Amino acid sequence: MLVPLRRRSLRHLVGAQFLAESADGILTVVLPLYVLAATDSPLAMSLTATAQMLGGAVAGVIGGVFADRFDRQHVLRISYLARAILLVAAWAAGPVALVVLLGVAARVLGQLDNPSFDALIPLQAREDDLQQVLALRRFIQSVSIIVGPAIGALLAWLIDEKRTMVVAACLFVTSLVIHLRLRGLDTDLADRRRAQHGSDWVDLVRGMTIVVTTPFVRRLVLYWSLSLATVSMAMAAAAVWFEDTLEAPDYWYGLSVSAYGIGAALATLAFGGRRFRWSLPAILLAAAPCYAITAVVGVAAHVEWLMPIGWLLWGIAFGPEIVRAEPEFVERIEPESRGRAYAGMGVSMMLGLAAGYAVAGPMLDAFGARTTTLVTAVAILAVGGIWIGPLVRREAERTSQPATTATLAPEHPVAAVIGTSREPHPPC
Repeated sequence: MLVPLRRRSLRHLVGAQFLAESADGILTVVLPLYVLAATDSPLAMSLTATAQMLGGAVAGVIGGVFADRFDRQHVLRISYLARAILLVAAWAAGPVALVVLLGVAARVLGQLDNPSFDALIPLQAREDDLQQVLALRRFIQSVSIIVGPAIGALLAWLIDEKRTMVVAACLFVTSLVIHLRLRGLDTDLADRRRAQHGSDWVDLVRGMTIVVTTPFVRRLVLYWSLSLATVSMAMAAAAVWFEDTLEAPDYWYGLSVSAYGIGAALATLAFGGRRFRWSLPAILLAAAPCYAITAVVGVAAHVEWLMPIGWLLWGIAFGPEIVRAEPEFVERIEPESRGRAYAGMGVSMMLGLAAGYAVAGPMLDAFGARTTTLVTAVAILAVGGIWIGPLVRREAERTSQPATTATLAPEHPVAAVIGTSREPHPPC
């Protein structure tokens, strides 16, 4: 999977984004800690997190339009520079409200440029290594999720939250400097502009339209959104389990979240360069019971270290799923619409996370962490069985009729839904 890094342009591109996403990870820790220290109000902290989520959803939709219309490298550079300026301004600002506003704006801008980077990555792939390049992107993302929050927590403890924002600003500036050395990576810009000539390019709902109207993309994104709803339910239950039931130190919860990122990174690294014999629906269906089992590992006994182990296994189970699915996603989206398609996928997933947290709150108050976790496990199995099970059955029926299967075109409804008719990913 790391073989594509031999190409200098790709190495510098993902390196710059790794630093930027690590800076975002720093902010995810530092900003809530600053709000809590300055206001001593958990409500203010939760409102700050909500503002980031809602602002990020709106910014992601707009960012998808920018990614399809403008030079994606320019979008990334402007975003890096703007976020650095906002964080320096937050460090210099006095009023708490102004510091929070600037910090949230810096976080929201991260969602504005994500579609540009995600749509830029497939353009760097060669004909035979698309899966490896996409897996490399997710590996870098997983590592930044581990590194950024860890650095943020350490620096907030060693210095203070506002000075840590300056460190994050320096990372954004470094990303900008690296990116300025890269030229000509957005290779289909002219084609996108010709394809969109005379069209209403300011189409903010185009990404969601692609998600809804493309059978494979619709089923995959909705499955991921429902899965992330169960993830957020499990995360909320884990926090309550540690604090109220085990009365464990806060770092155990942080360790569990990091363990998920570590597992995802390791699995992406291991499976990124492999050619799968299983079809995508079979992989998704097999992952569901793995998620359910690992979700309940942490509440099986009153032992702190079981929860990080469970989340580590959960992350490992997610690796083959994302590695196998994303190339299928990219191949089914026209190049001039990939930015908005990625934006639509990102917004759907954020809404799934928000829905999970919204459901988990009342359940935790009424039934406690253990029952909520068990319900989460049942929900995971239901999502896999109801949403993916019929695809596996339909695929089994299709593969049992070789003559019919051989004549299926990629546009055929069944082939489009199950996503196994493309030559790079033959059915098992």
